[in-house]
Amino acid sequence: MQRSETDGKNTPYANAAGGWIFRLLSIAFFSFLISGCTEIDDLRDAYRPRNMREAYEIGLESSGLGDTEMVSLWHQAGSYALNNPVIPSSAHRERGFSDPVLPGASGFEIYLNRGERLVAETAFLAPASGKIFLDLFLDMEAQSLGLRQVAASDSSQHLTFDANRTGRYVLRLQPELLVSGEYQVEFRKTSSVIFPVAGKNSSAIQSRFGEPRDGGRRSHHGVDIFASRRTPVIAAVSGTVSRVQNGGLGGKTVWLRDARSGSSFYYAHLDEQFVRRGQRVLQGDTLGLVGNTGNARTTPPHLHFGIYSNGPIDPYPYVHSPSPKWSRLDVTESNIGTWMRTNVRGAVLRSSPNDRSSRLATLNRFTSVRAIAGSGSFYRVVLPDGATGYISDTMLESALLPIGEIVLTESRALQSDPTVASASVGVQLAGNRILVNGRFGDFLRVQTESGQTGWLQDAP
Repeated sequence: MQRSETDGKNTPYANAAGGWIFRLLSIAFFSFLISGCTEIDDLRDAYRPRNMREAYEIGLESSGLGDTEMVSLWHQAGSYALNNPVIPSSAHRERGFSDPVLPGASGFEIYLNRGERLVAETAFLAPASGKIFLDLFLDMEAQSLGLRQVAASDSSQHLTFDANRTGRYVLRLQPELLVSGEYQVEFRKTSSVIFPVAGKNSSAIQSRFGEPRDGGRRSHHGVDIFASRRTPVIAAVSGTVSRVQNGGLGGKTVWLRDARSGSSFYYAHLDEQFVRRGQRVLQGDTLGLVGNTGNARTTPPHLHFGIYSNGPIDPYPYVHSPSPKWSRLDVTESNIGTWMRTNVRGAVLRSSPNDRSSRLATLNRFTSVRAIAGSGSFYRVVLPDGATGYISDTMLESALLPIGEIVLTESRALQSDPTVASASVGVQLAGNRILVNGRFGDFLRVQTESGQTGWLQDAP
């Protein structure tokens, strides 16, 4: 991918990070990155890091880089991503860009039901290479505990997490420092156990958890999975058979205790049982056959499947495995990682990459944004004030070509960001010709005759 020099190191964000910091630290960082794996391995035994990100952070500290401004900006970007996540689709795939000068991170808000599994993976695309860290946090603000980390990616940059409580989660993605290139990330929700009836899936469920029974005197504590008589019923998890019974409402039943979570899985109305109490079984082993024994004698054959852990739990999220509907990337890839601008008045910044999602803001024409990723026909962008969201590709254009020019009538300070309090990155003298590439608030995003970019306050 070819990029203009004005779209990388010379962005206002890069000025904020400090080009001089980049030059001073490059040699030290690259030395660390080359030897980082060995150093991290040596430190692992001494510090026992909990995950790859923590091992990387220990490596930065031990290399004497922990107190540098570049590392501080990296931590700030990670914290900002956690507190300002976007809301992706349930099966999400996007292409992003890692800027070697400006440390970045992305946060994704995900709602998980108890029993659902989140599967996420990421990697740089050739020729780029490096580590990308995925970390998952549970929102415990209601308990005044903030965000609590519950999972992290492994060395292959995969993350798998089975939710043991329903709630709001935030998935953070952050590349290691000084890596330049495109990456792809995808994640989806799926089942955490295998389906308990051979050859079937959740579409065979015809009676859901919580539905009234006996005229409302009790509720349904499981799901009913309909199948032909004597279809194999299989172990959804590995564990130990705790009970095998015949009689009562369930007729022929099997109770299986999960070796990992301690939950109990209940199989009822079986036509025949193939296991005995105390028997250890592996996930996928046959426990019995579908029938209609017990109080199901007047109904078609089906399996009543329940899960218990300090009371009944809805099994549906445990067994529902929707087919992911990945969006094809329809944006211009060369724009990812560059400055763009809105091309219409009323461009909509949205919470998710679709036209039905919530409106976060409405932007004026020529508003400058930085495209940091693409998903479907939307760019994920960051505004100069840090706000982030998705904008349709039809509402954006490249900022390479100017929208106008001005000739300064007096000397003016070029700012690093579109705020009065931002640092000055130079002075432009009266008579200088300045190209205007966009705007934000009362500031113009400009490019000088020497190619430097920055912000000038718009003349009243």
